[in-house]
Amino acid sequence: MKNYKLKLKISVLIFSTFYFLLSAFYLVHAQTPPQFMVSWQANSYAPSWYSGKILPTRGSLIKISFELVDNGKIADLSKKKVRWYVNDKLVQNESKGLGLKFYSFIADDYPGQETEIRITIVDYKDEILDKIVRIPIVFAEAAIDSPYPNAEINTGKNSFLVYPFFFNIRDLNNISFEWLVDNQPAESGENSQSLELNIESAAPSGFEIDIKATIRNLLDEMEFASENIKLVIK
Repeated sequence: MKNYKLKLKISVLIFSTFYFLLSAFYLVHAQTPPQFMVSWQANSYAPSWYSGKILPTRGSLIKISFELVDNGKIADLSKKKVRWYVNDKLVQNESKGLGLKFYSFIADDYPGQETEIRITIVDYKDEILDKIVRIPIVFAEAAIDSPYPNAEINTGKNSFLVYPFFFNIRDLNNISFEWLVDNQPAESGENSQSLELNIESAAPSGFEIDIKATIRNLLDEMEFASENIKLVIK
């Protein structure tokens, strides 16, 4: 009799646990709200080998799009009113068509600021859905590739490359490269993106050399970037 009661209690406990977990599972899935999947891209320049996110500068073209996922499926928004706002200003709504899931614009904010995009679906299952995306606006950058460990170089020939990042250009024909070595203009040769620095053998060990590269946008004199590196002769 005792064994029967024990088995009964265990059965009730197992059933109760199963029922609780099953109820929790359905409750979680039933309460999962629709999710926005947003992606954006900027047409700023970056080297072909760069695998990171290409960020916009002021004047960059930004393309942004989204999908709405509801219960694990892409929702059909073809008959829904979708409104787009840029920095709280309405820029696109149903007057241009229903279910518009993309928008493109020219970044007007300054480096260091963010452009705020708000996507609103006003009539989805009797609800209003909102999604806010903030896109950072950055300065253009110059990055010197200096393949010398511990910033130490030998006398003789030494090579450097500078790479532009996030300039508002389409290709390298729209920018210029300038090099300074110890504040003196340096000849860059046929490829102005590179610097071939020849250090005389008489240069003393421990002598410090300052190299500066500047990149300028030929289409926009206000857009430029520089980087300095300091090297020591072994």
